[in-house]
Amino acid sequence: MIKLNDGFLRYPNIFIAVGLIAGITLTFAGLSSLAWPQSIPWEGAGSLGGFLGFLAFTAIAISLIARKFGLNASQSTVAVLLLLSIVIGAGALWPLLVALWFAVACTILGYWLLEKLKIKTSVWHNCFLVGAGIYGASVGLIAYFPVNYSGIYAAALALPVALAWRPIVEKGGALLESVNHGNTNERPGFGVNYLEAAIGVLAVVYFVVALKPEVGFDALVTHLFVPAHMSLRHRWAFDVTTYVWAVAPMLGDWIFTIGYMLGGEAAARLINVGFIFVLGRLVLDCVLWAGGSAVGARWAVLVFLSTPLTYMVGNSLFIDSIWASFVVAGTLAMLRTCFSSAIAENELPISGFLLGCGLAVKAVTFTVLPGLLLLLAWRFQSWRKTAGLRSFALGFGFFSAIGGIPYATAWWLTGNPVFPLFNKVFKSAYSVTTENFSDQRWGRGFTWDFPYRITFETGKYLEAYTGGSGFQWLLLFIPSAIALIVFKKTRGVALLLIGAVAIVVVFCWVGYLRYALPSWAILTAVTGVGLSAVITSRWFLSRIYLAAAVLTVALNLLFFAGPSAREFTLKPVFDQFGKEEYLRARLPVRSAVELVNRLNPDRNPVAVFAQPLMAGLSSDALYLNWYNITFRSEINSKSDEKGIADVLMKRGVNFIILDAGGNGEVCCGAWAEKQALIEKISDKIAAFGAVSVRKLKTEYLFKTELLINAGLESIEGWSVPEGAKYNPETGIIQTNVDFPATQNVSVYSGRYYLNTVVARCAEEPTSGRVQITWLDAKRQFVRADIKPFDCIGTEWAEHTMEVMAPLDAVYAIVYISGHTQIPLEFKRNSLRQ
Repeated sequence: MIKLNDGFLRYPNIFIAVGLIAGITLTFAGLSSLAWPQSIPWEGAGSLGGFLGFLAFTAIAISLIARKFGLNASQSTVAVLLLLSIVIGAGALWPLLVALWFAVACTILGYWLLEKLKIKTSVWHNCFLVGAGIYGASVGLIAYFPVNYSGIYAAALALPVALAWRPIVEKGGALLESVNHGNTNERPGFGVNYLEAAIGVLAVVYFVVALKPEVGFDALVTHLFVPAHMSLRHRWAFDVTTYVWAVAPMLGDWIFTIGYMLGGEAAARLINVGFIFVLGRLVLDCVLWAGGSAVGARWAVLVFLSTPLTYMVGNSLFIDSIWASFVVAGTLAMLRTCFSSAIAENELPISGFLLGCGLAVKAVTFTVLPGLLLLLAWRFQSWRKTAGLRSFALGFGFFSAIGGIPYATAWWLTGNPVFPLFNKVFKSAYSVTTENFSDQRWGRGFTWDFPYRITFETGKYLEAYTGGSGFQWLLLFIPSAIALIVFKKTRGVALLLIGAVAIVVVFCWVGYLRYALPSWAILTAVTGVGLSAVITSRWFLSRIYLAAAVLTVALNLLFFAGPSAREFTLKPVFDQFGKEEYLRARLPVRSAVELVNRLNPDRNPVAVFAQPLMAGLSSDALYLNWYNITFRSEINSKSDEKGIADVLMKRGVNFIILDAGGNGEVCCGAWAEKQALIEKISDKIAAFGAVSVRKLKTEYLFKTELLINAGLESIEGWSVPEGAKYNPETGIIQTNVDFPATQNVSVYSGRYYLNTVVARCAEEPTSGRVQITWLDAKRQFVRADIKPFDCIGTEWAEHTMEVMAPLDAVYAIVYISGHTQIPLEFKRNSLRQ
């Protein structure tokens, strides 16, 4: 038990009041220093007005439905969401059903596994998270193999639902019953129902925004790119030479892949928002576990959902919602282990499993572990007696097994378990530097005025505007921390210490706020516990505290917009033309990606001289940034048209995506000169604003002859069987299907080749063929490309076949052959690249 000097606790309200007054003063001081209205992040008054209007409309809808049908706020929110789904139409209804299907399947699978392991839990979202972790890890294990089809994923989700439909009905009825008889006790100020209605309004905002097309940078680079790649190509190659991050922990991306495979982009985005809601529920559970009231818990959820950082994670496909859900749930399970005797034996294995899932999503999970290890050491005698070392060993086993999968994969493929990080420690043959990777955009270190800095200087710690981290850190967190101490809320102090230690560890490494999202959720729960303690007082302090809470939510909503969501428009949600117009205006590169997919059925690599926002591209993208340093170096080393064209042809590139406004990367020195050269060697096919789709000019293709004696001046280089006849005086060879002449050459997979033959009939009309057989590195058969042609006279005729070397092709056998046993004469066979 934490013991404090009684003198310090004699006048607790005074200390809390000082914290409140200091926070309010600092907040207004910070606000007064801003430039108004320029500091408001919304894209004009229209966007802010539209957002506030939507909040009002949703609040009225929830209220009317509640009164009309006698429902409480939670049920009314569900009704509004369902009505919105119907209004939006079938285009959004199926993705919603996929997201719900995923949630049900995960919950059943998690419940089944825990039951088989004789681990009892009554927390439904723990079952859901365990199931989601299993599904995500399973996708990761099969990702390399070309078996990732929607039918397999559908079967995997359908199996637990089909086998457990009766428990679904029973559990569903129990869940509805619990909603009907939820806690509705009133407290001073706003009651539970009013707070749930406010939470419901924000939930509808998150739901509707999830149905908009993706425009976020991280999502289009990685977290939507990987699911789309898996859907289009049915595998992930883990190729760090093309994408340096290809072996990074991806459990979050694998979970998004399940939604994308079955319901497209909208389903993946809805799953992301679903994890935001799970995270909100975990905030509520943390408050209640720490002794907070129903009102305080719901205030914490409302503050959390109104935080711009939460909205930033919820309106784009970051993996942070998934990661934070696993970490917070695992942390709460460990707290239950250390402070409770009834369920300690069950919670420790669950904690290990969930924290392992968090580690499989992000390596930053390691920054949370020091605080948890200190907690285990502090409460060792307690959990050793109630849970036992066997439970600890089981939890550690789960943590190592599921958390270690991506790191073992990276180590096996690159020699570095955290590739491309820590290059000084782990020497990898694929690393182009011996220096540790460091994101120079963010500093490091922790200062005493941290709450003020993250509130009013957010841009130093996040891709966000002022207030992006939320305004609760001055208005609510400081007085709440004081309240926990003066009222001796031991569990609340434990939450405070775990969250604070994790933030300090993160910021000693890199000062980036998204890496502290689990701590943000935990410390938001701390504000709910502190608020619960204060509002039970009859002193006027509770009124001030509630006013500060209202002010916090109001300011959070005023600064709610983020860099990728400064506008609030519903046209992209309700109208297909509005969606296309929205993308053309906001992100024309996505239209360029769609066009390239149609023009590039062979899925040759595409050179991207633009921002790397290639989600949905059906081929590999060759980026001109640190994602592909080899390609960047090759382009950087060339200073003329032929040099750049040679690099592109060697890579098998036929199509180019070029941003005339610059590619957004500092990589090639005089970029204007490089851009001019790229434009000279390619033809523009279409333009979407500054972004154009281009094709390499034909004159640069097929310049290099690969065959020896392509003109048959001699038969050197050719393998000519006895049944074929070669005339050295005329340079003509006569063959048929039974006696072809052949020549072996080395090739590059994915590159285009032009095979040209000049032939005529030898005796009578017949058929010939242009043929290439492709072999892999072990000279095993890969594929044969054959193009027959008819021969009807003795005039020489040219026949060509343009073909792309298949994946894994290393060698090619080129044939001089007839198509029947009737012979033909050839005087040329050329293979050019």
